[in-house]
Amino acid sequence: VLYARSSRLIPDKANLGFRFPCDGPGRGGTCQSSGWDHVFLGLFWMYNCISIVNFHFFWKMQSDVWGTANADGGISYITAGNWAQSSITINGWLRDFLWAQSVQVINSYGSALSAYGIMFLAAHFLWAFSLMFLFSGRGYWQELIESIVWAHRKLKIAPAIQPRAMSITQGRAVGLGHYLLGGIVTSWAFYLARILALG
Repeated sequence: VLYARSSRLIPDKANLGFRFPCDGPGRGGTCQSSGWDHVFLGLFWMYNCISIVNFHFFWKMQSDVWGTANADGGISYITAGNWAQSSITINGWLRDFLWAQSVQVINSYGSALSAYGIMFLAAHFLWAFSLMFLFSGRGYWQELIESIVWAHRKLKIAPAIQPRAMSITQGRAVGLGHYLLGGIVTSWAFYLARILALG
């Protein structure tokens, strides 16, 4: 078994400190010993936690706070108070929040909100692209480099720009940047298209 801070390849790795390089699962599983890995993981989970808080706030406000005042003094809430019932299940989150409220951004093409739809789509791609960098195993890096080389040759820019293999730490930095940017822009386009469509 290969552990984060020790391995059969390097039994005393736990004593080497955070400056020990990360060689990846293909060379004995010496990853997760870099201080940068902890920075990346901290930012990754910080963003995920903030996203959960944002989602809760955005749906709760539409369910129980934001709405239109009626003549009788009552309030017609945007989502008719569905938070209490729907937010307790995964299906409720998917059906009544993500799928129901992303209708505005998905159907925005050809309307005044089309820029948000394009940003939503592009940012989803950027976010998904980041997973290739963040979750690495045997062969992933070689496939990535070969894909980049193929693209450079296809575009006839290979002599001018030669792709270089990134270290695992550099790859995770690139992946985290794509993940954060893609996630933030996706959420931003989703929120704004929803609110602007409701007027």
